[in-house]
Amino acid sequence: MIQFDFREKVAIVTGGTKGIGFAIAHALVKAGAMVAITYRSDDEAAARASSILAKASDTGFVVVRADMGDRKATQGLLGMIKDRWRTPISRVVNNAGILHQGDFFDLTDRRWESTMRNNLMGPFILCQETLRDMASKGSIVNIASIGGQVGGDRAPDYAASKAGLISLTRSLARIGSAYGVRVNAVSPGWIETPIFSTAQLDRLRKAAAAEVPLGRMGTPEEVTGAVLFLLSDAASYITGHCLNVNGGLYMG
Repeated sequence: MIQFDFREKVAIVTGGTKGIGFAIAHALVKAGAMVAITYRSDDEAAARASSILAKASDTGFVVVRADMGDRKATQGLLGMIKDRWRTPISRVVNNAGILHQGDFFDLTDRRWESTMRNNLMGPFILCQETLRDMASKGSIVNIASIGGQVGGDRAPDYAASKAGLISLTRSLARIGSAYGVRVNAVSPGWIETPIFSTAQLDRLRKAAAAEVPLGRMGTPEEVTGAVLFLLSDAASYITGHCLNVNGGLYMG
């Protein structure tokens, strides 16, 4: 992976203790950033992530359990970051999200609301709370999904939330320009992460060999490269963009 330099930068990565989020957080810590990493409930994954990150930097990160769909919890997190590093936040990655698959007619109001709270309300709150106060030349990257571009019959709530996130990204790019903040999205395709069960991964690997032009699923590290590029000054004239990382599965 191309090396980026994020020394003296304060970053937030939500949902950053496993999968794509952890790969992003790990890369940012290795690149010198001070990184606040949130997670929702998996304490074991948080402990494993902390152990690995400590080998890259013992002072440049903090792992915090937080409900990013709750404004007071988000405000508390931001206050802690301010007290810890005394440096304005300049990089935000909205990665946290949930995915439940099933029959459309079994989808409940409660499940729909939970998906929207985690996948769309959380990024909205964090962006609203940070954007005006971000350091000059700040950058926000929202992790969308190919599901938000093509739909998903087994997870229509997830697809709708990610489509909303892509649209929110474009709106925030216009708003953020007044504050010197760029806002973009990265839209992964079929990526090998713990969000899928073992059985689902087996099916996706077989499907990818037949349907993905590059003939395979992607890795969290391949998504990370796109995210770090958009966070970096190398992407200084890019905002409002949705960068596909999907092996050619969707080319829109």
